[in-house]
Amino acid sequence: MWSRGEGGVKGLDSLALFLVAIGIASAVLAGSIGGWPGMAGGLALVLAAALIGWFRWGRRSSSPASAGPTGPDGAGALDPGGPESQPVAAGMSPSEGMSPSGSAVDHSVGPRERGRSGSFELSSLIRSITAERNRLETTLASIVEGVVAVDYHGKVIQMNGAAARLLRANVRSDLGLPFGEICRNREIADLVQTALTAQEFQKREATDSGVVLDCYAGPLREGAGVVLVLHDITEVRRLEAVRRDFVANVSHELKTPLTAIKGYVETLLTGGIADQENNLRFLRKIETHANRLTALITDLLSLSRIESGEAVSRRESVNVGEVLATSMARLGPSAERKGLRFGVRTLDRNMRIDGDAEALSQIFDNLIDNAIKYTEPGQRVEVSLAREDGKVVFEVEDTGVGIPAEDLPRIFERFYRVDKARSRELGGTGLGLSIVRHLVHALGGEVKVRSQPGVGSVFTVALPVEQAKSESASAAE
Repeated sequence: MWSRGEGGVKGLDSLALFLVAIGIASAVLAGSIGGWPGMAGGLALVLAAALIGWFRWGRRSSSPASAGPTGPDGAGALDPGGPESQPVAAGMSPSEGMSPSGSAVDHSVGPRERGRSGSFELSSLIRSITAERNRLETTLASIVEGVVAVDYHGKVIQMNGAAARLLRANVRSDLGLPFGEICRNREIADLVQTALTAQEFQKREATDSGVVLDCYAGPLREGAGVVLVLHDITEVRRLEAVRRDFVANVSHELKTPLTAIKGYVETLLTGGIADQENNLRFLRKIETHANRLTALITDLLSLSRIESGEAVSRRESVNVGEVLATSMARLGPSAERKGLRFGVRTLDRNMRIDGDAEALSQIFDNLIDNAIKYTEPGQRVEVSLAREDGKVVFEVEDTGVGIPAEDLPRIFERFYRVDKARSRELGGTGLGLSIVRHLVHALGGEVKVRSQPGVGSVFTVALPVEQAKSESASAAE
């Protein structure tokens, strides 16, 4: 492709070499960053260089001047001084008998055959660049974080699917548009503009339609543009808020009974112990608040054990009817003392689940105890246990105060109370329903509630029925 005269590499061949280098570099760079339009420009330079080289080779092989003196057999003269003693045509340097790849050029092959060879090499180069571009797009598509590349004019030259989802943009049609047009969040747009202007790394947390984004914008080398990375931290911030609320609620729930206990103890120590009319009343108050602290700590430990996955560590066949009967016998006296009509609507004693008897007992105890606490004397509390659609369905229904519709979505949250004063008066910790939800989910079931203020509430727990051994054996076969 190139020849050397007295002045070195000739001008036309120098241009060909330069175009090859620039073409390949721009094709790879533009294909990786700017997409097909940029890569097409780089490939055009490669094609131009190939055409120049093809033209030069064709002229050299067909020119009479290039034939030079030949040996007796018509072949080119040998260069005895060459280290490899390769055949070269007269009037050419050894390098003129070599192809760009370093192999000897077969001058018996015509320009058409050499052109086909050059076209094949060019096709291989195009395939290699295309494969590299596809690998880049696949990598970007698999990244969870949003990635946007912006050129020095502020126009989008690359964007993955995660970024398009977070910015509510289109991966294809929005390429080439100014970033400020596709990004509706002013904080993020200003972050990118600042990084472009200052050519410095920028970081900011932005909120867009309820989604919290951690945004990083870093400049490319030599002012070529900016790469923006978006990380969705909405769930992280939500969990941090839950943790803060939990700590605040636990502190408050512990402080209230401790303050009452301390006040009654100080009263007794300063002479109240001799007050025959009130000293026993003070002691009973202390006992009540101590019991409340005990219940709260017990529920906190239970919740911690449940959330760590230790609540249902041992699974076995459990007779649901027997566990429910035990819970009703344990809580029946409380209902009688309050003057409630407490009974069973439906009870199937032959249903079994694959679970934990202690966890199941805790579910029944919390739901039935809640129904008794929030139902006025003379009202009704009923339970039922039946099989529906391949599931064990337990329901506890009361005619109590009911739950407002706006509170129903949060009723299973920790420490959430519809009536805080009434709950504390009744000795509730605010953790019972949260424990129920976690235990039901651990057993593979679901819990629901429907309620109407002044009418009552119905809590429903559905658990998968234990598969019969015969069914398991047939399934295994």
